[in-house]
Amino acid sequence: MSHFRYKAFISYSHRDETWGRWLQRALESYRIPGRLVGKEGEFGEIPARLSPVFRDREDLSSAADLSSSVRQELDQSETLVVICSPASAQSHWVNEEIRYFRSLGRTDRIYALIVDGDPLATDAEDSCFPSALLTNEDGSQSEPLAADVRKWADGRLLARLKLISGILGIRLDDLRRRDMQRRHRLWMASSMTALAVAVVTTVLAIMAVNARNAAENRREHAEDLVGYMVGDLRQKLDSVGRLDILDSMGEQVTQYLETLDSGELTDESLNQQAQVWRQLGEVSKDQGKLAEAMEAFTNSRDVLAELYRRQPEDTDRLFELGQAEFWIGYVHWDLGDLAATEKSFTRYLDISEQLMEMDPGNAEWIMEMSYATGNMGWLEKSREGANPEKILGYMEASLDYNRKALMADPGNDDIRIALTDSHADLADAYLKVCGLGDALINRMRNVELATGFYDVTPGDSNLKEDLAYALAGLGNVQRQVGMTEQSLMQFRESERLLDDLSIQDTSNLYYRWQKLLRTKNIAVLQVYTGEKEAALVTMSALLSSLKEINESDKTLGIKSEIQFADLLLAYSKLAFETGDELLAEMLLQDGLDRVVNLVEENPEHGRSRHYLSLMAYQFWHQHQRNPETNIMMMLDGYLSEPERVRSCNDAHAAAKLSLLRKDRALALEYTSYLLEKGYFEPGFIDFCREQQLCDR
Repeated sequence: MSHFRYKAFISYSHRDETWGRWLQRALESYRIPGRLVGKEGEFGEIPARLSPVFRDREDLSSAADLSSSVRQELDQSETLVVICSPASAQSHWVNEEIRYFRSLGRTDRIYALIVDGDPLATDAEDSCFPSALLTNEDGSQSEPLAADVRKWADGRLLARLKLISGILGIRLDDLRRRDMQRRHRLWMASSMTALAVAVVTTVLAIMAVNARNAAENRREHAEDLVGYMVGDLRQKLDSVGRLDILDSMGEQVTQYLETLDSGELTDESLNQQAQVWRQLGEVSKDQGKLAEAMEAFTNSRDVLAELYRRQPEDTDRLFELGQAEFWIGYVHWDLGDLAATEKSFTRYLDISEQLMEMDPGNAEWIMEMSYATGNMGWLEKSREGANPEKILGYMEASLDYNRKALMADPGNDDIRIALTDSHADLADAYLKVCGLGDALINRMRNVELATGFYDVTPGDSNLKEDLAYALAGLGNVQRQVGMTEQSLMQFRESERLLDDLSIQDTSNLYYRWQKLLRTKNIAVLQVYTGEKEAALVTMSALLSSLKEINESDKTLGIKSEIQFADLLLAYSKLAFETGDELLAEMLLQDGLDRVVNLVEENPEHGRSRHYLSLMAYQFWHQHQRNPETNIMMMLDGYLSEPERVRSCNDAHAAAKLSLLRKDRALALEYTSYLLEKGYFEPGFIDFCREQQLCDR
């Protein structure tokens, strides 16, 4: 079998990219037990490692047939491993790869790894097996040899062993017994203490007693030992909720890793060490332990820097170093240190530029530039007093790199999906400078792309969610340019999709919240389409529903509190217009109290002060006097410099604030600016007419 290059070819849908990466690492990093190496399996002599493994990164969903490069890699592969999920079951090219591999006469060398879906389902949306896996070339039915990584099935450890036994052509029991013997040698001293803590303690004790063999022992066992502790064992502990053991294990793994001398380790062991640090960082970040996460990510970065120093021409090493810088920046962001975030994100951007210079035609590296510039745009957007032109520049660059990546790899749906998001981000950047025409164009493109993906795979909840947000984004821009009926249509379709998602996952309060926000937008628009009574009924029901979620799910945070206040403001305005002044007063006061609290807790938070200004105006409108002095003091200096007020929403709020500040001339200036920009949002037009600031 010397003509084969690859031990295995991994076929999967682009939606299962994470599993593709995991499986490649799981197969290539596995050391065959020494007592089996060199023996004869069903398919020849058993090697020490299953390497190399080819992970197909070429997405051919829009192609009519497999490319010659994919055919060549399949020709050179001993086995085919298919990652099975509803996404792969509906993937044209996954099915084509299976059919082509069968045509090579290797049907008995095809294996399946279930990651999602139901292997017994008859419904195409739920089935995990591609049709080509179930049907032989002669039309007869085939029963796939499948491993299942899910916790309630095989789990990752047993699933990996099942695949490896099939690839090697040996009995699972033989491999499992030898594997357990090897693990038993590593873990036999752990019976006196808790499992996770004792194993590392034992290793450290052995290392202390037998220092002469420490370096060799680390090289030989670090990958399997630490990989098991943070991988398979972590999964098992998570499943039984033993966070106390998980935390102790993390501490012990950390202590163990800190004993490793990078100068003694092979490149493979160094890479494993860096990946373990990253995993520990992700666990800490998920648990909200940002200091521990920062330490782990920094350690991962330092190890990767050493690895890159050893192999400066290796783009994969440089790529991993860039990812480490991103994670460090991400934690800085969560910690609120935007200056440190900028330093890390800038290093990530520099590394991405270096990758692209080393291989200008590589679509993956071009996409890194798209992600890196997009991150810089989001970072600038999060600053108080952000520069809108700077945001726009970054987002335009991100979209441009995204397009270039797609030109380099036109069949890659991952890049197309990223392009969908890039158009949305650019549309939002245009709104920061009141560029409504460009925002509308990019939002329409965003919806067009999202609709295309959803139409191909309507059962994919991620694509359904993407489309729901795209439609709402388009509806928001259409509302601002006065396309009220069209905006109403987008929000209704977005509401329908999110309602489907909330029904599919009834425990997901986030989907329910997002669906109710679309309902609120619909009610607001109904006010301007002559359906005020229907809007009143809707808002009354919304008030109790949103309040219930807002009080029960504290993870929604400050953004949800502002969104709830927005409903109170809209409901108060409608109640006042329909003559229920008591209800209007009660709702407005509730909203004011909430937003005042937010501003007191976050004095520089622009979004909070934006809604405080709108509520202050509504109070003035309903009572013909300014609200309390402390509220006006909170608004001191806010939107007071016309040359810095660029977005349509800010100019709208600034016009209202100008009237509170008794500066009608400035209110007229803001109004003229908005009308010239084509801002015809129905609430603004009503305000403009009421205060005789325009003649529309």
